[in-house]
Amino acid sequence: MHIRQQMEIINTCNCRITELYGEWAKQHGMSYHAMITLYALNQDRKCTQKQIAEEWLIPKQTVNTVVKDLERRGYLCFEPGRDQKEKLVCFTPQGKLYAAEVLEELYQMEDRVMERMGAALCQALVDSNAAFAQALADEVSHGA
Repeated sequence: MHIRQQMEIINTCNCRITELYGEWAKQHGMSYHAMITLYALNQDRKCTQKQIAEEWLIPKQTVNTVVKDLERRGYLCFEPGRDQKEKLVCFTPQGKLYAAEVLEELYQMEDRVMERMGAALCQALVDSNAAFAQALADEVSHGA
């Protein structure tokens, strides 16, 4: 298989994975970006909106809209950060319960998928994705 064919398959698969996560989120009454925001906060516990936007590649305005909605629903609150301008986003007690319930279903689905693939293929996927991301970052930063 030629490189162009491989890249087409890789990019199509990446788009399909994002689409499937979006479909899952919709089935669970939320947007893709709300799901990713919950996912990010559940991993980091407390972080800024800027960190979520940068680490999860979501537009800052979208993160702000999602965070404001989750705050309005009583799931998120803000705590002071390193300086007066910085605010850390964190779960309220109600938000922790909500995120745990919703994300547990997502984590279980991901676990089933990984188990179905088998340990060797999962590790190869992790390793190859990490290597590809690093090589692409190197090319974007230092390439032609």
